[in-house]
Amino acid sequence: MTRIVKKSFRWALIVPLALGPLAGVASAQERRNQDIRNVQLVFDLVQADGFTDDDPGIADVVAELRMLFNFRGYRLLSTSVLNVGLAQQANSSASVTGSGSQRIVPGDYKTPLAISAEVSARRSTRVVRAKVVLTDVTSRVTGNAGLRERLPLLEASVTIRDGQRVVLGSARRSSEEPVLILIVTPRIDLETPE
Repeated sequence: MTRIVKKSFRWALIVPLALGPLAGVASAQERRNQDIRNVQLVFDLVQADGFTDDDPGIADVVAELRMLFNFRGYRLLSTSVLNVGLAQQANSSASVTGSGSQRIVPGDYKTPLAISAEVSARRSTRVVRAKVVLTDVTSRVTGNAGLRERLPLLEASVTIRDGQRVVLGSARRSSEEPVLILIVTPRIDLETPE
């Protein structure tokens, strides 16, 4: 009787160990076949100035901002979410691209800003390439032709992983106004093949 129990106990340990790697291979293969169909870009617009109070909305990134920039304080002006649907490129079966834009009115500013993004990715990765432009929506007349143009405050391209938070850079709208810092975090939505 003891011998049968020992044998069955040994098989009970071997079976899960043998199936474990196979199950892992199957789930890795399933993840590899998933395509990115949508990217949610979360933008935090931060004002750098002489603020001394801690802003709980950005408490987790203030230490990083202090290492990058030399300002006394920071406050969160706005958080916005831009959904960018991705579609397969005509010339490449391995890439998906998309773009989008939106207006934001940060905090107590009188004039709105616009954020636009062009996003591209390999179909089965959790990494995206984003070109982001922060623009002052107020336009100005340039040259003799009287053309109106929107002035980009910040333009950056970055390769970023799902959930990774990245500081894109800083910009000043005018010498009288404070510095704006743009932080982006992508959330990638994967499509499961049928």
